[in-house]
Amino acid sequence: MSFCRFSSKYVIDDKTSVDNLFISDFLPDAPDICVKVYLMGLAKCYCANAKDNNIINFANILNVSTGDIESAFLYWQDKGLVQLISTQPLEVVYLPISTSNLGNIKKYSIGKYADFNVKIQDLIQNRMITQTEYQEYYALMESLHITKDALLRIAQYCSEIKSENVGYSYIIAVAKNWAYEGITTLEAVEEKIQSLGLLNDKLTLVFKALGKRNKVQTIEDKEFLDKWLDGFGFDLGVVIYVAKMLKLKKDKVDLFYLDIILTKYYENKLMSISEIENFEQQKQTLYEIAKMVVKNLGLFYDDLTKTVETYILPYVQMGYDREVLEKIADYCYRNSIRTLEGMNEIVQKLFKLGVITMNSFDEYISKAVEHDSAIISILNDLGIKRKVNSFDRNYFKIWTKDWNFDSEIIVYGCSLSCDKQNPIQYLNKILGTWHSQGIKTIDQAKDFAPKFEKEIQQTPKKKRKYTREELMNVFANIDEVEV
Repeated sequence: MSFCRFSSKYVIDDKTSVDNLFISDFLPDAPDICVKVYLMGLAKCYCANAKDNNIINFANILNVSTGDIESAFLYWQDKGLVQLISTQPLEVVYLPISTSNLGNIKKYSIGKYADFNVKIQDLIQNRMITQTEYQEYYALMESLHITKDALLRIAQYCSEIKSENVGYSYIIAVAKNWAYEGITTLEAVEEKIQSLGLLNDKLTLVFKALGKRNKVQTIEDKEFLDKWLDGFGFDLGVVIYVAKMLKLKKDKVDLFYLDIILTKYYENKLMSISEIENFEQQKQTLYEIAKMVVKNLGLFYDDLTKTVETYILPYVQMGYDREVLEKIADYCYRNSIRTLEGMNEIVQKLFKLGVITMNSFDEYISKAVEHDSAIISILNDLGIKRKVNSFDRNYFKIWTKDWNFDSEIIVYGCSLSCDKQNPIQYLNKILGTWHSQGIKTIDQAKDFAPKFEKEIQQTPKKKRKYTREELMNVFANIDEVEV
């Protein structure tokens, strides 16, 4: 389904046509972002089936969040110009504009915001505030429930940061971001500003580590630091250590690059200086292991960064070394598991079994080989000549582990099944019956065998009818069995 498209009543042309009524009556009072979103969506309606007709592309082109896009379309829905027929995913239908829509244009009471208008103009003295800017402030307060005092304090703080260069788009962006955090009252804004103020000295140390001693601090800079310290949980010393490390490796580095690196460390659970040091020291080794694993799987990648971060580093942190990973990769290739995702599934299963070291891996393989030998013996007893497969291994596990039968009773079961048309099927039936009857010894099995054979050969009795309650109780019990 297309993200934006025309309603059946909207006449489609071969170019983007903007209704004069939109320009004269809706555009003047609409927030800038809402105008951009409406026009962008209108253009996309003419190529509704294009691959780039989606909310992610809208957000990237307009350099805003997907939440901003949705808010803009909600604004136009209130005006009667579009209809949101779905929010997950977002689907928007453009409606024809007529004079009947004019009643939906929201007019803000002049008296309601008269004192706000005077106060915010006093804060921004280097330019006159336009009617459009006022309308955006009103819409922001109305839609996000920001109090007038809170928005005035935000405007004052932004003016202190940007001085005469402050634009209303910057004020609105800060207010919107804080509102999304639940900061909509004067008290909450003051608390936020105070917390950002406490970051000043810490941020100065970070800039010093990056070689930027005289850098002017912005709200964005402080929010980066707040993210690293409170959001990720890094100590300030760790942030400064990483900043110095990046400065030594790279001539030009800023907070954006520092954020990328710290985010990667956080995602890989590298939270202390020692963990980061160890990672950086063994990075070359990790890349060599990644190269080996990829090669053994029959793959090739120009860039192994994602392979190291997604697979190799977690494996090393789990305790696996190069030797074991090489054996696992070789096993995967021989068994037609030739993707990193497939190998990862094997590694996770082995880890759950505690198979991590080379000794435990050898022991696990030895047991598997021993089991396969036992299974081959069973197949021979049944008169079947072929390789062992996964079904055989699963049956063998059930017989020996879940039903707890020893080799003697299984061999006896084979002697009763070998001359049947489907020997494995018959063996499963015999062993399953013995298990359900509580038969565990060879003598008990021999005593029961004639009765079982007679029941198999008898004509089935008339089927019994079960009540719904009886069936529900039976399957409720089955749900408790782990497979």
